[in-house]
Amino acid sequence: MSSHAECRFDTTSAAGEAGLIAVDEHTSIGCWVRGISAQDVEIIVLDTSVVPDVFMLTSSPLEAVAVCRTLWRTDEVIGARYR
Repeated sequence: MSSHAECRFDTTSAAGEAGLIAVDEHTSIGCWVRGISAQDVEIIVLDTSVVPDVFMLTSSPLEAVAVCRTLWRTDEVIGARYR
């Protein structure tokens, strides 16, 4: 996985916006969109280990459902890039 430095976010535009991650076709988990940019997103979830490397994200700051690829993760934060 890549480092945090690879992602650039505007943390004011989507700070604290609720989102939903589709883990598979039957399971979704809630998240917080902490940072967003034209190509990257940073999200907070309770347990990042349940989020696959490629997932779908919905949130009100996003114009449509975004397919995302995980760039890095900690226990509670994921940095991802739109595909």
